[in-house]
Amino acid sequence: MTLTLNQVSIPAGSTIGYGQGIDDEGRHVRFAGDHRHLRQLGEALAGADEPILVEVEPWQVLSIETLESGR
Repeated sequence: MTLTLNQVSIPAGSTIGYGQGIDDEGRHVRFAGDHRHLRQLGEALAGADEPILVEVEPWQVLSIETLESGR
């Protein structure tokens, strides 16, 4: 699944990082991954002038939120 990354968080002392992005259908997707990779993505996101696309494996997906139209 390809996402446009918009947020990364890593709890203090954790080896797991969390990310959030939007898929090609406009759904908000939360995912988890190794803190080292997520830290690199977070740093890239902080300095990015354009959207960052990431590939997320199905087993990394924590939730997919579908936005209802009109809200």
